[in-house]
Amino acid sequence: MHAKNTVRYFLVIIAVILFSFFSNDFNLINVQSTAIVTAIAIDRENEEFSISAQIAIPAAKSSSGKSDSQGQSGGSGGGNGSFASIEGKGGTIAQAIEAINGKTGWYPKLVFCRLLILGQSLCESNVFDALDYFLRGEYVAHDCLLAAAEGKASEILAAKTPLGSTSSLAIEKVLSDQAMRVGASLPNTLREFSISYFSAAKSGYMPIVKKEKEGEDEIVSASETALFIAGKQIGKLDKRETFALACIKTPLRLAGYSVENEGASNTLTVKNNRRKLKFFVDGDQPKMEIKLTMYAGIADVSKSMPVEDIADIGDLPKGVLSVASEQLKAQLNGLIEKCRALSFDAFDAIGKLQKYEHKHFSTLKDSLIERMQVSLTVDFEGIR
Repeated sequence: MHAKNTVRYFLVIIAVILFSFFSNDFNLINVQSTAIVTAIAIDRENEEFSISAQIAIPAAKSSSGKSDSQGQSGGSGGGNGSFASIEGKGGTIAQAIEAINGKTGWYPKLVFCRLLILGQSLCESNVFDALDYFLRGEYVAHDCLLAAAEGKASEILAAKTPLGSTSSLAIEKVLSDQAMRVGASLPNTLREFSISYFSAAKSGYMPIVKKEKEGEDEIVSASETALFIAGKQIGKLDKRETFALACIKTPLRLAGYSVENEGASNTLTVKNNRRKLKFFVDGDQPKMEIKLTMYAGIADVSKSMPVEDIADIGDLPKGVLSVASEQLKAQLNGLIEKCRALSFDAFDAIGKLQKYEHKHFSTLKDSLIERMQVSLTVDFEGIR
């Protein structure tokens, strides 16, 4: 008798669970009324913030089980849903996001937001007037990518690109880890940029995204880098300067580097780089020693070569490594002087002063970048 009752109870429990599942999905959030934000563009217009949010709209299911996607204004339809761009304005970021809610009836979910684009007008003031909102709570993951726009951020987010179904996906590709490893861009996250803002140096950077025409299409590039002090953009690095800084900041893998040697263009593949920075104070003179070793092989030469040289990938054209060393050293020296003129701490010298030479911190922190002597050694070494 006891066994029969146990079976009955078990069947009743299964029936209740099945009824709950098929009736309301255990009361889960209805994705049809939730706006999943994939990227946000922020511009500043006088005293107002203007936000453009790229929103993923899940496709409804028809009775046959097929996706029933409807095209949205400013979006692209697809079998799994579509994307729409919605704008909101307000005196604060929170107010602008609430304006989006008022327009659409969706409550914006920011936990899936992977990209924040900051417009040029915002970068010329303090970007943390806007970014503070995202630091106050778990609104956005702190590993969210940051980028500065050339012009209006909303126009960058609205760009039509052949590299992805949405502009945010195309931008994420040019800011990927792979792009960083080849020195094509210097991506940064909300967490790392915030740490630099609240540090003693207050120096930070983020990539500049801009639109470029290529035939009838628009592509998005991020080969330049914006420099910030205390949250305000004070300058930028061009493509060559960005690569030079990447050689010191990041581990490179399969990065291309081209030099002219004996009337021919030579493209090297940098397979690895070893970086060593040493900061110290000699008397009252701050000094930094930078040693950079680039391990590279030949990828291509603009002139034909003997077959035995083509077969031996470890045999580099004569003198090309020394030319590459001198060229990269000159680029790094130019980068150092630009940062000195801007008082920008590219190599965290003020942080090292505070940590390792604290007794000199109060007297040197304000003039460190201008006074610091930098000793630079750059070597290219061949590798198969």
